[in-house]
Amino acid sequence: MQRIKRRSTAMGILALCIAVSASALGQQTSDSQTRNRAARYFLGSDDELLIPVNVWGFVQRPGQYMVPNNTDLISLISFAGGPSEGAKMRKIKIVRNDPRTGNRIYSVNIKKFLNTADSKLIPALKPGDTVIVKGTTLSWIQKFFAFLSNFAIFTQMVYFIAIATEYLRQ
Repeated sequence: MQRIKRRSTAMGILALCIAVSASALGQQTSDSQTRNRAARYFLGSDDELLIPVNVWGFVQRPGQYMVPNNTDLISLISFAGGPSEGAKMRKIKIVRNDPRTGNRIYSVNIKKFLNTADSKLIPALKPGDTVIVKGTTLSWIQKFFAFLSNFAIFTQMVYFIAIATEYLRQ
């Protein structure tokens, strides 16, 4: 009798767990729609509200940064050490996932801002934004020729080793 009671209790607990899990899964919708906006903010020192943003590409120190809320693009690039040589400052992308409006890509011309000082051209960042600083065509050409140069040096070394090996065999 004890065995049957334990078994039925265990089965009841298992059924309850399955029901709760199924209920939780049924209530979930896509991550972008149900993400709690408050969970995207963090509290820094001095009770400062921080947001996570990503910086990729041609900056000195790409990575993820926890920056104060309402940080603008110029400040974020400065946090990342500034643009690196060959950065394309006319077309910086901001990829934003907004649960209300969906994914959006913004293009910002920092060069124009530097020439006009119009602060309306520089958007404030939102939690989870990814900033992409691309390289200029010239920077990619320079990288290509650097690769060719290194490849030529490697090829010469292999050739000289082959000649030296053949010489030593004689």
